[in-house]
Amino acid sequence: MEYLKRGWGGEMKKVANKVGIIGLAIVVLLVSVSCSTAVLPPVEGSISVSSLPSGAHVTIEGSNWIGCETPCRTPDLQPGTYTIKLSLEGCQAWSKNVQVMGGETSSVDARLICPTPTPTTGYIEVTSSPSGADVYLDSKYGRTPHTFTVSPDRWYTIKVTLTGYEDWSTSEKVNPGETRRVGARLTRTSGYISVTSSPSGARIYLDGSYKGTTPHTISDVSRGWHRIKLSLSGYQSRSKDVMVYADSTAYVDEILEPIAPPGYISVSSSPSNAYIDLDGDYTGSITPKTLSSVSQGRHTIRLRHTDYYDWTTTVDVVSGRTSSVSVALTPISSPTLGSISVSSSPSGAYIKSLDGIGYGGVLKTPCTVPNVKPGTHVIELSLAGYEDWSTSVQVNPGGISSVSATLVPKTTPATGGTISVSSSPSSANVYLDNTYKGITPLTIPDVSTGTHTIKVTLAGYDDWSQNVQVTSGETLPIPASLTKTSTPTPTPTPKAPTTVLGVIAALAISGIIAGIKSIGRK
Repeated sequence: MEYLKRGWGGEMKKVANKVGIIGLAIVVLLVSVSCSTAVLPPVEGSISVSSLPSGAHVTIEGSNWIGCETPCRTPDLQPGTYTIKLSLEGCQAWSKNVQVMGGETSSVDARLICPTPTPTTGYIEVTSSPSGADVYLDSKYGRTPHTFTVSPDRWYTIKVTLTGYEDWSTSEKVNPGETRRVGARLTRTSGYISVTSSPSGARIYLDGSYKGTTPHTISDVSRGWHRIKLSLSGYQSRSKDVMVYADSTAYVDEILEPIAPPGYISVSSSPSNAYIDLDGDYTGSITPKTLSSVSQGRHTIRLRHTDYYDWTTTVDVVSGRTSSVSVALTPISSPTLGSISVSSSPSGAYIKSLDGIGYGGVLKTPCTVPNVKPGTHVIELSLAGYEDWSTSVQVNPGGISSVSATLVPKTTPATGGTISVSSSPSSANVYLDNTYKGITPLTIPDVSTGTHTIKVTLAGYDDWSQNVQVTSGETLPIPASLTKTSTPTPTPTPKAPTTVLGVIAALAISGIIAGIKSIGRK
C-alpha cells in the first residue's frame, strides 16, 4: 500500500510538473499577445477641404506639408486636433480647428470673404448699322463693333465713318466699372431715282450715262441735281432735272409723245445767198436750200441779206411733205441798216442772241453782225466755262458799232474736303496718294471727294497708311500712331583665339632663347 502511495505520488508530481510548464507557456504567450497589442499605432484619418470661391491654398499649421488647392484632401493624419488655414488673393485669411478621428475623413467647407475692388476704368462699346465702320474715340481707333477701355468721369468724342454714309458723332462719359453702349445708325450719302415711263421700255440716261430701261430704280446716286433723259424709238426724247437727297428716293414718271415723220421746207430767194433763220435761230444755211428734218406744225422763216430788207413768213409743215418758200427781197434804196463788230477776251465766244433772237452758235468772236436796224439793241455772248455776257449797243444807219466783252470765268462751289493729319510722334512726313504734302501736324485743303490713301513716315518708325473717305465741305481728322521699328540684335563677330595663339608663340620664343643659351654654354 505504501508502495502504491509512493508510486502514485511520484506520478502526480510528474504530472504537476508538466502542467506547470504548460501553464507557464500559456501565460507567457498571453503576455506576449497582450504586449504586442499594446504597441500597435492608432488608425490614421484625413480632412477634405472645399471653399467658396474655390482655388484657395490649404495648409496645416505647424506642418511641413506644402498644401493643396481647394477642393482637395489632406494626406493621412494621426488622430487629434489640427488648425486648417486657407488663403486666396483678394480674400481674407481663413482658419479653423478640425478634429481628426482614426479611420475617418473630416469635412471642412470654408466661405471666404472677398471684398469687391473699386474699379478704376470704364468701357464704351460702339456698334453701327451697318457694321464694319471706322470708329474714332479721341485718338483711339477701332472698327465696329468695338469696345474701348477708358478712364471714367471724363467726356469722350466718338466719330463713326463708313464709305457711302454720312459721318456720325456723339460725346459720352462713363462711371467707374460702367459699360456704356453706343449705337450709330448711319445714313447713306447717296439716294435713289425711280424712273417710269408710258410706254415702258425707254432707255434711261443719268447725266449722260446709260442705266437701263424703264421701269427701273437707279441706286447709289450722289446727292444733288441730276438730269434724267428718256429715249424710245418712235417717240420724242424727254429730259428732266431731279434733286436727289441722301437715303431717299426721287421719282421720274414721263409720258412719251410719238414722233411724227419730219417734213421739209424748200427756201429760195432773189437774190440768193440770203441767211435763213428757222423759228428765230440761224440754220447755218443760205438760199437756195431745202431744210430737212423739220417737225410737223407751223414754223417761222426769216431771210436776211446785206442791203436788203429782212423778210419773214410762216409756213405749215406736213409730215413727210415739202413746203416751199420763195421770195424776191426788197433792196434798201439808201443805207438804213448798220452792223455790230463784236470782240471778246478770251475770243471764240458765240453770239448767243440779238434782241432775244438766237443765232444758233454760228457767229463766233471776233465777228460782225450785219443788217442790224438802227436803234438800241441788246447783244448776248456765250462761252463754255464763262458767265454769259450781255450789253446794249446803239446802231446807226450805215454805221458799224463796236462791242468788246471781257468774260468772267464761272465760279464753281467747292466740291472737295479737308484732311487734318496728326501723328505721335509729330514731325512725320505726310503723303496723299503717294504725293508728298508736308509734315505733321498738317491740314490738306481742297481734297477731291472720294477715297484717298494717307501715308505717314518717320525715320526709326514703321510706315503708317490708311484709306480715307473725303466728303465735300467737311474736315476729316486722321490721327496716326507710329510704331518704332524693331532693331535686330547684331550677331557678334567671332574673335580670333588670340590667347591660345599668344601662349603658343610665347612657348616657341622661350624654346628659342633656351636653345641659344645652351649653345652658348657649350
